[in-house]
Amino acid sequence: MTVLIVLTVLILVPAAAAFLSETSLPSRAIITPGFGVGVAVVYQQRGISTQPVANAHEVRPSERGEFYYYSLINYLRVADVLDDGRIIAIARNNKRLCLWPNDSQLRKARLLERLLYRWRFPHI
Repeated sequence: MTVLIVLTVLILVPAAAAFLSETSLPSRAIITPGFGVGVAVVYQQRGISTQPVANAHEVRPSERGEFYYYSLINYLRVADVLDDGRIIAIARNNKRLCLWPNDSQLRKARLLERLLYRWRFPHI
């Protein structure tokens, strides 16, 4: 019982105070940009071909088996943020992609991905 009280006092009270002292979540989302320069991002592309590449995920054959549907995961780093909100992301092979931040296939890399796959993200 005392452990629960101590945890509440040491963890939950400071966390609640920090959360309540900040501005509301919607206003923070409007003020802070979604992606900044140097942020690690993950972009998932869909592909169709007669022979899927080696790093393809979720490989599915077509109905007649003439070609395959698959998805590719690209590990990118944001190189630039344009005035209209688009981002320029760079891959390990220096290929540049222009992406909209509200693209459903684009997301920030999670902490575990940044740790486990850090060699897959390019260095700027």
